[in-house]
Amino acid sequence: MRGRLAAAAALTAAVLTACGGSSSPKPPVQGTKTTAVTHTATTAPAKRRPVRRLLRNARPQPSWQKYTGPVPILVYHALGRAPAGAPFPGLYVSYGDFKSEMAWLHSHGYQAVTLDEVMKAWYHGGTLPAKPIVITFDNGYPAQVKFAPHVMARYGWPGVLNEITENHLHPRQIWPIIHRGWEVDSHSLTHPNLTEDDAEELWAQVHASRVYLHKTFHIPSNSFCYPSSKYDAAVIAAVKRAGYTNAVTEGDAYATSADPYLLPRFEIESGVSELAADLLKNQPAGYGTPA
Repeated sequence: MRGRLAAAAALTAAVLTACGGSSSPKPPVQGTKTTAVTHTATTAPAKRRPVRRLLRNARPQPSWQKYTGPVPILVYHALGRAPAGAPFPGLYVSYGDFKSEMAWLHSHGYQAVTLDEVMKAWYHGGTLPAKPIVITFDNGYPAQVKFAPHVMARYGWPGVLNEITENHLHPRQIWPIIHRGWEVDSHSLTHPNLTEDDAEELWAQVHASRVYLHKTFHIPSNSFCYPSSKYDAAVIAAVKRAGYTNAVTEGDAYATSADPYLLPRFEIESGVSELAADLLKNQPAGYGTPA
């Protein structure tokens, strides 16, 4: 990690202030102490259901093979140019760098898949492409659901959005990526330091956020993303109890099936050279299936 974990929470507020957060709040789950509110869709006239046009890698392809080996996971925070005076400009990846990084991955044979597909391959006999990679986006910012999907769709790739479910993206901003086959998972209700929460608040942060995603989007949301990568035994136990099958943190290593509740991710903060160094320097023996 690069010493940026504490900056992520502050970046969340800064980016949403600049881009505009969601509207239409609803009360939190009854019985929790959380005072913030979760957005909900407003009532609108009935519309024709959008056509699902799944990206190629949103489902297994005939060329994929069974694989239970290591898989690299990337994490991005803010995309675009850092505003003047931004407190943590290092957490921004420019649009140009992001496009170059996706092109580099494609040219070097990587193929992005969802975490759900990795879990199926690791534990349930599923299949993956020759060089699988998972590309995640933390917190829930407009560019993550507009710009990133546009770039990744060129290669037929889905991503994974780890959404803070209170006062972030509105459901109407998230539905389009779900219809393309992206995975949307929980990054808690409000992005607190979960290790400092009491048992009641910890359960609300972990469980109520997943319930919200279930009810709003009718999706499994099987993965949890630890806010600021802070966790302890109590946090992991709550994540398991809430029904998540895996959880992600940060670290300079490929993820393996050895511990699905501590999956490391490479935090990407600059251009292609950093991305290439992360992947190539840390690539373990036996990565990938025969092409």
